[in-house]
Amino acid sequence: MWLVVVVAALVLLSAAAVWVQTSRRSGTVIAVRRGHRFGKREVR
Repeated sequence: MWLVVVVAALVLLSAAAVWVQTSRRSGTVIAVRRGHRFGKREVR
């Protein structure tokens, strides 16, 4: 049981670290993508 808890914690920590890095680096990219999506919806 301890191994499962430790593995789950490591996975969550690694996923959180990756998400933070990607959000910081591609934060503007995500905003641009959302803008394009909304733009396409408005055009339609």
